[in-house]
Amino acid sequence: MIRNGGELLFSEGKPGKPGNGRFPLFSGISCAAIVLVASLLFGSCSNLRYLDEGQSLYTGSRVIIETEEPVKNKKELQSELASLISPQPNNKILIWRPRLWLYNITSSSGESGISGWINRRLGRPPVLIEDVNTERTIRLMENRLLNSGYFDASAGYRLTERNRQTGVEYRVTLKPPYTIGNILPVQEDMPVAGDINNSMKETVLKSGQAYSLSGLKEERERIDRYLKEVGYFYFHPDYLLFMADSTAGNREVDLYLTLKPVTPPDALEKYTIRNIYIDNRPPAAGRESTEPAGMEEIKDGVFMYTGDGLLNARTLLRAIFLEKDKTYSYTDHILSIRHLMGLGVFKFVNIHFDRVNYSGNNYLDVRIALTPMEKRSVSAELRGISKSNDFAGPGLTASFINRNLLGIAGNFSLNLDGAFETLIGQKGVNSLEAGISSEISIPGMLAPFGAGNISPAYIPVTGMSLSFNYLNRTDAFSLTSLRSQFGYKWNTSVSTQHRLNPFVFNVFGLGAISDEYERIFSGEALLKRGLFEQFLLGSEYSFLHNTQLSGIRQHDWYLNFNIDLSGNVAWLMSNLLGSAGDKDDYRIFNQSFSQYTRTDIDLRYYLRTGPNSRLATRLIAGIGLPYGNSTTMPYTKLFTMGGSNSIRAFHPRSLGPGSYTPPDTLTSTLNIYQSGEIKLEMNIEYRFALGNIVKAAIFADAGNIWNIKEKENAPGGKFHSAEFLRQTALGTGAGLRFDFTFFLLRLDLAFPLADPGYSGERKGWLVPVKPFDSAWRSNNLILNLAIGYPF
Repeated sequence: MIRNGGELLFSEGKPGKPGNGRFPLFSGISCAAIVLVASLLFGSCSNLRYLDEGQSLYTGSRVIIETEEPVKNKKELQSELASLISPQPNNKILIWRPRLWLYNITSSSGESGISGWINRRLGRPPVLIEDVNTERTIRLMENRLLNSGYFDASAGYRLTERNRQTGVEYRVTLKPPYTIGNILPVQEDMPVAGDINNSMKETVLKSGQAYSLSGLKEERERIDRYLKEVGYFYFHPDYLLFMADSTAGNREVDLYLTLKPVTPPDALEKYTIRNIYIDNRPPAAGRESTEPAGMEEIKDGVFMYTGDGLLNARTLLRAIFLEKDKTYSYTDHILSIRHLMGLGVFKFVNIHFDRVNYSGNNYLDVRIALTPMEKRSVSAELRGISKSNDFAGPGLTASFINRNLLGIAGNFSLNLDGAFETLIGQKGVNSLEAGISSEISIPGMLAPFGAGNISPAYIPVTGMSLSFNYLNRTDAFSLTSLRSQFGYKWNTSVSTQHRLNPFVFNVFGLGAISDEYERIFSGEALLKRGLFEQFLLGSEYSFLHNTQLSGIRQHDWYLNFNIDLSGNVAWLMSNLLGSAGDKDDYRIFNQSFSQYTRTDIDLRYYLRTGPNSRLATRLIAGIGLPYGNSTTMPYTKLFTMGGSNSIRAFHPRSLGPGSYTPPDTLTSTLNIYQSGEIKLEMNIEYRFALGNIVKAAIFADAGNIWNIKEKENAPGGKFHSAEFLRQTALGTGAGLRFDFTFFLLRLDLAFPLADPGYSGERKGWLVPVKPFDSAWRSNNLILNLAIGYPF
């Protein structure tokens, strides 16, 4: 290492030998680091000079728990107590509080102009120690501890002040919590007491567990649900009272369950359904009354307007679970609302119950008022399209919807889509897409077999669709497709859904071909037919499980499994029709069809690490196996890799298969050989908030695609277990997300760490990272613009 003219240099050669070049030693990094550190120190100090005399900036609090004996879940309890502390201090990055700094430097500029906007929207006023009510926080902590069984807990605090900055340290002293001893039943002599005691067979309270007020509330709500299931329509959990006796000894609490004296008599009686009145008239018919005048009895105890009703009687009856002379059940009540709304015809569903004393018994008359949505609607949308493959242009979508086809709540939709895009930076490269599709969905499962164990809480749907699509890439080829399918969709829970399409018909045809691809396909008729000119007749099944639909939790899972079978039904039909053809060339109606099995799985795990942060992971694996008539998978069924929702350090469809690197003549075109029959991808992303709208993420992606057999046009693409690691691409990066509630705009900047096709000194492994080299940045930094999260 030498010094020349005040500039620090280093040798690029081996130690002890003269270097073959020189450049400033991390001069860019040094300057940037100095500027960053100086900015942080200046920003931190400058915030304090805006404080008035005697003011001190609040820097935050911490909770310390002191115990005589070990306490279970000490960290969880510490976090729970910390959540009671308010206000929160000004957010900071390292030692710099950027939003407080923005507020301070713009406070003197008034409320108008850009400075005023920055002050109100981006800045945050200082949080002072005088804003902290420590006594109130201590009372909240002691009350929370009392409700958690720590009856003799105590809390205190002390202030830590330094350089006009003050923090708070809360110290909590605990003894072991009181536990539940005996749980004594209701002693009142009335029928409801017997039902309450019967419900205690499924109690969530157990002797020996820690006393918890939240556990008592949960038990009251459970008992209330049980009573509503057996007819107690007017009961409420507030009518139940747990009396605790802490004198039992051994730090135990005996619980006595009783009914409050103010419980109204109606809440202590069971009720039975008498009549059901359904107002299903359109709005023009008048909704001033739901009296039975003008209604007809369509079923024993069920009355409805039949002349100008929105739906036929059979469709409505299938969606209503409440029945005449049946004891009121909360489940039947909720199922009726859910199924009526699930028909997709009504904007609002209101079920009202009237108490009726009939023949000395307690009855309920049910009045159902249905507010319909518009039956038909037409919409059109003109949009701008910008894709991660550098195609951009205008798009148009138009749709027509009939929400009540044939009066059976069938949903019919007709959609038109079109887009014209051009490749930015290249003249004459355009893409034209056009399509028309129609779909009919009918509530219920139209099948010769029953619904089996499908949950009655959700309506199964039978769907039929027909679509035609046309795609023309001037630099590649045009492709047309006709698709039709028939199948079912049903839920077994709020988070689990199944889709089964026993019949899927799909025909692809290759149209005009560019000169480049004409040369590729010349003499390769089998390749042309195998990839594009396909006749698919098969079945599809999809399983989706998403715990995020069940509410907010710390751990969430997402699983999507798909299997696509083509040619099995067609093979059976060809044999039945006697038109099988030659071996490995089975036909139906003299048309050769594709045969393959394709399956893939998408598994995700989400860990909530804080109120505004989350760790998201994903594993994708898939394989497609051609057989019989087919020597290759259809092009539309092959896997590709790269892009804004895949490995973001690589352009769309630019990675793989294996270590295959396309020749220069194909690098700027739609390379049909950069697709594979095997896919494996792994992603990890840490997401955190920078503000109410601005979010950020740090991520890493890995994976590749492969072929089952080596192919002449994609050498190096075959999967070899010994080469698996060296053929796995790896990329990393960071991004910003702008969450506008109704949509999320995502910007991700990524670069490769490992490229299976890299031709440098260490082929197939790590790629040198040179962030201060302009050539490296130009060739490796990939900016992805997308809508929504990648997974």
